[in-house]
Amino acid sequence: MKNEILINAEHGETRVAVLERGLCTELLIERTGSEDVVGSVIKGRVTRVLPGMQAAFVDIGLDKAAFLFAGDYYTDDGDDDDAKPRGRGGRGGRNGGRGGGRNRQPPRIDTLLKEGEEIVVQVAKEAIGTKGARITSNISIAGRHLVLTPRSKRVGVSRRIDSDKERRRLREIVTRLRPKDLGFITRTAGENVREADIEADIKYLANVWEEVQNGKSKVSSPAVLYEEPRIPIRVIRDLASNDTKRIIVDNLEVFEEMTTFVDRFMADPKPHIEFHHDDIPIFEKHGVEAQIDGALQRKVFMKSGGYLIIDQSEALTAIDVNTGSYVGKRDLEETVLRTNLEAVKEIAHQLRFRNIGGLLILDFIDMEDMKNREKVNRALQEEIRGDKARTNILKISELGLVEMTRKRTRENLVQVVGEPCGYCEGKGFTLSSRSVAYKVLRSVRRDLVRFSGRQVALSVAPAVAELLLGEDREALAELSQEVGREIEVRARPGMHHEQFEVEALDEGPPVAVTLSWLGTPDGSTLPEDDADDEANESPSEAPTAVEEAAAEAAAEAEATPPEETAVEAAGEAEEAAGPAGEPEEGSSLVPDAPEADETPAALDAAPEADETPAALDAPPEADETPAALDAPPEADEARDPGGPRCAAGGGRDPGGPRCAAGGGRDPGGAGPANRG
Repeated sequence: MKNEILINAEHGETRVAVLERGLCTELLIERTGSEDVVGSVIKGRVTRVLPGMQAAFVDIGLDKAAFLFAGDYYTDDGDDDDAKPRGRGGRGGRNGGRGGGRNRQPPRIDTLLKEGEEIVVQVAKEAIGTKGARITSNISIAGRHLVLTPRSKRVGVSRRIDSDKERRRLREIVTRLRPKDLGFITRTAGENVREADIEADIKYLANVWEEVQNGKSKVSSPAVLYEEPRIPIRVIRDLASNDTKRIIVDNLEVFEEMTTFVDRFMADPKPHIEFHHDDIPIFEKHGVEAQIDGALQRKVFMKSGGYLIIDQSEALTAIDVNTGSYVGKRDLEETVLRTNLEAVKEIAHQLRFRNIGGLLILDFIDMEDMKNREKVNRALQEEIRGDKARTNILKISELGLVEMTRKRTRENLVQVVGEPCGYCEGKGFTLSSRSVAYKVLRSVRRDLVRFSGRQVALSVAPAVAELLLGEDREALAELSQEVGREIEVRARPGMHHEQFEVEALDEGPPVAVTLSWLGTPDGSTLPEDDADDEANESPSEAPTAVEEAAAEAAAEAEATPPEETAVEAAGEAEEAAGPAGEPEEGSSLVPDAPEADETPAALDAAPEADETPAALDAPPEADETPAALDAPPEADEARDPGGPRCAAGGGRDPGGPRCAAGGGRDPGGAGPANRG
């Protein structure tokens, strides 16, 4: 099939489009600073060896270390006779390939490579997404008609050359002219070429490999020993063929470079190269720009009215076939068959145009007739045959699905020209306005305690504000009643659809916060309502009863025997504080007197006082060694900053009044439960 090649070369970017019957089938893009590294031969340094993954990471000068599987590594001890594959190649080295046989297991990676070792490798797959580049030591350098394989001495011929006579001729010529220590494979472009052209290709590739061998001992890693030519030259070498009608270039410098290359290295018939003189951009004139825009869409329409849905992910690409507006003429089975056959052609085109690789799932419309399934499968095989990328297609399953793979060496079109959406952050969707509205209301209700009694303002996107003030105004009014104040809704243009802000405009009453470390003697925490009561107590009135009771107890301590001191102090403090269970506002609760028959001990008394209990918070001058409440055994007086001092002793209670009858402390003021 005759084709045309368009080259749009601008400062910083070069684009190449291959047209077949006016339809763009392939699109290549190269930009300054992000040149294609696939095919480059590099001297790298091993940075990590991972026996658990049978792989190593190699620094080749890119942002990320390159990945080398054990099956892709070949020893090179200077003797090409011993240069043999150490394992399986192919996809990840796990599915077989040219590396050394399907049944050969590669040796352990830690027996092949060591950290810090320098090796010569070639980039087989560029970095895609979050994955680093894939490299191999199975080096191959492409020429116009031949491919050099220095690690092998084999002479091969492309499978696309069907004639047995031509295959024998090419094999005989290459075997006779090649250096004995190098291997070559004849490309499809070498079919029917002259012997002189093949000889020139052999000399050129042999010189390139000699430069690589000489250069690796002169440079330190990482260093590039050989790199592929720029994309205009690669187009002539790889894409131009006898079927190429013409090559059109819109840049004069690139036009002259390509003309020189064709005159020097290409055999007759040479491709015809034209310079684009028109003022209309070359891609606009041939309708390529519109096709590029269409290739970036998720939905692709077909002529009959059916359409494809293409969803690309990191793991695989799913393509769904739909009849759309196409209703057929006679019966359902025929309608489905025609739609699937048309979809086959469009799928093959989209795979090449978008450069989609990896694992693909094709969801054709289910067909009842097995013969129709076979027709679709054969049509798919035929269409894919023109694709230069290696593919593997399985038969249609009972569910109408086709599993296939397509070799992926470069980023696809979407990855080259696009980036994840900054608005939806790559999810492909945003929450609906109603979902965001209810999320805002739930956020306020979750922190209702903090917003209670305060003026609240909600800043949201205009579409969300319209819902809150319209259809969802009843939910907003109900929340306003719970808050106790009207809630203000502010529509902020430019705010992200899923973003919102909740702001309290004024100060509100204190908010009780339950502290996990503040617990009761049995390990439980104070109920929130009790904590609120304690938080609302007046701190100035709380210690009054305790101080009076403690002062009286201290005054009588001198004339009262030690056995009676604690009991009397507790009783007087109990009278001052009021009846148990009915605390006066601002007072602290006093626990019941101890039930000991003869010698009640002060709560929290020092453990050493087994026989002589001391009065609670007794003055330190007492001869009977009274201990301050909560005081350490080795200190007579302990000062606890942050709370009022108890008049009856040297201790300071941080956060609430002290119980006059015992060493316990009721945090935050009076409460319904006594602290022991």
